[in-house]
Amino acid sequence: MGDGGDMALLMLKNLFFTIITLGIYRPWAKTNMRRYIWENIKFMGDGGTYVGTGKELFRGWMKLFGLIVVLVVVSKALETLLPVLKIPLAIIVPFFYVFVFAIATYSGLRYRLSRTLWRQIRFGVDKDEASIKEFIRLYLKGILFSILTLGFYYSIFRNKVRTYLTNRSRLGSAYFKYDGTDDDYFKLYCKGLFLSIITLGIYSPWFMANLIKFRLKHTSFQNARFEFTMAGKEVFIYGLVAYFGAIFSFGLAVPWIFSWGLRKITENIYVEGALDLSSIQQRASDGSAMADDIVAEYDLDLGF
Repeated sequence: MGDGGDMALLMLKNLFFTIITLGIYRPWAKTNMRRYIWENIKFMGDGGTYVGTGKELFRGWMKLFGLIVVLVVVSKALETLLPVLKIPLAIIVPFFYVFVFAIATYSGLRYRLSRTLWRQIRFGVDKDEASIKEFIRLYLKGILFSILTLGFYYSIFRNKVRTYLTNRSRLGSAYFKYDGTDDDYFKLYCKGLFLSIITLGIYSPWFMANLIKFRLKHTSFQNARFEFTMAGKEVFIYGLVAYFGAIFSFGLAVPWIFSWGLRKITENIYVEGALDLSSIQQRASDGSAMADDIVAEYDLDLGF
């Protein structure tokens, strides 16, 4: 991982141009940050490459902005001209947003992976009409059941999303696989949530570390399986240093804290097992920049 000085210069550049362009530079700032992080995360000695562009994200953001304006104007016009539609619209609009979020989650991940290369091999997520419909049904059911069960179904929903997306993700022609069961994830999630509540949040770093360990332990690629070795105690110490470091440095230490955190994470991820990289073939990938913008603007979970 690069040092904090390089990160600080990049953050200052992004902040400067974002301010003087009144926010227009934001997609390019996001792209610059991704390129820096991708290039500095090493696997088997080689960093990744991010080939997305600020122009793509800017166009996607403009389309998203136009869509939001049209939706707001149309819904307000209907409420004004046809007051009888006010209640039906109040029911339909949230479902419409869930529908859009489902598509954005799928397509946003496709965009981000399609712009990611490692050793010149492109990542990707498979897509066809049947897959999109199946994922939308899974997403709608997950949101509905999470509401009806007062949140108890939420962990199962997240695990199903991760299972669905991971098993369709690939590096070139080689697929990733996720085999974490809903029951095991539910038990782990409930235990972590319960202990976090009764300890007033002190257990949260251990909760977070255990979730990442579970997810990576059940993720495989070819004949290899991932492993995360960072302990909850290390996450707790990092959280304390990051919190007080950012406060007492008036934010100036944030680039160094951010770089340190990424380095800690990457240094604690291992791959156990055999890889046959020579068998991987290059395959085309694509995705929607607007979907990536929706994921970022609404902070949607891509399942990773």
